[in-house]
Parts: sequence; structure tokens; C-alpha cells
Amino acid sequence: MSVRPHPDLAAAPVGRADGLAAASADDGTAGGAGPMTPLRRLGRFAVRVCVLYTVLTVTSSVLAVVQGQETDTHVHLLARLAFVLIGLGAFELVDELRRRATHAPRWLLAVAGYLVAVVAIMAGLWVFAATGGELHPNAYRDAFWNFTAVGLVVVVAVAVRDLIAARRRR
Repeated sequence: MSVRPHPDLAAAPVGRADGLAAASADDGTAGGAGPMTPLRRLGRFAVRVCVLYTVLTVTSSVLAVVQGQETDTHVHLLARLAFVLIGLGAFELVDELRRRATHAPRWLLAVAGYLVAVVAIMAGLWVFAATGGELHPNAYRDAFWNFTAVGLVVVVAVAVRDLIAARRRR
């Protein structure tokens, strides 16, 4: 009885292996894990929300206790969750735009995600205030500058990464 190795287990030539890695990167697969399904993307998004929300909440709680404030309202915690969902949703939007609009500059897609996030945050604050919620007098300004600082860092990071990648290709 002759035992032949399975063709997928045979060593791939280097050029073919590089092509497979490039194809894997193009179709959104990670390490041969298969294509990125909507359910997998939702799970990845949920994990990111949980991690970021936890980090922000713990950081905020430590700073509040250090400053002598020992209580926090549930509304504030839910508002923080909404901010996290909107911010990470903007990142997911940019990721989806990057996949669909392959010829558009990535920094422009990051700017589009930032604009969507800022509009969503301002609309959320307006709805909260219109339904009787109490906002700090500088709530709109603070939300704008917080998202602008993060958005600026993201846009610059994407632009620098693209410049470095373009130079390496030359």
C-alpha cells in the first residue's frame, strides 16, 4: 500500500507561499482562519468595545477616586459606552470603506470616518439634551475636541503608514 502525502501538505515554492499570504491579506483572512464573515466581524467588534470600555472606565474611575469623587452616575457610564460604540463604529466604517474604495487615499477614508463619528456624537448629545438629560455647559466642545484629537492622530498615523509603505514599494 502506497501512502502519498496530501497535495496541500506539500511544501509550497516561496513565490506561491508569498502569493497565498498576499491573497490571505487581501480577502481579510488571518492566518488561514477563513474569510471574515459578518458574524466574525461582529464578534471582533464586540471584543474591541469591551476592552476599550473597560480600559476607559477603569482609568476614569481611578482618576475620579484620586480627585476625591467617589461616585459616578449610571447615565455617565452609558454615555461612555455610547462614545466607545460610535468611535469604534467609525473605525469599522473606515475599514469597510477601505475594502470597497480601493483607489481612494486611506487618509481620506479616515477623515470620512472621523466626520461620521463627530456628527453621530453631536447628534447623540443633542438627543440626550432634548430628552431632558443634563449636559455640562461645555459638553459639545469637550466631545468635539476629544474626538478631534483621536481623529487627528488616526488620520496622521494612516497617512504616515501609507507613505512608508509607498517608499518600501519603490
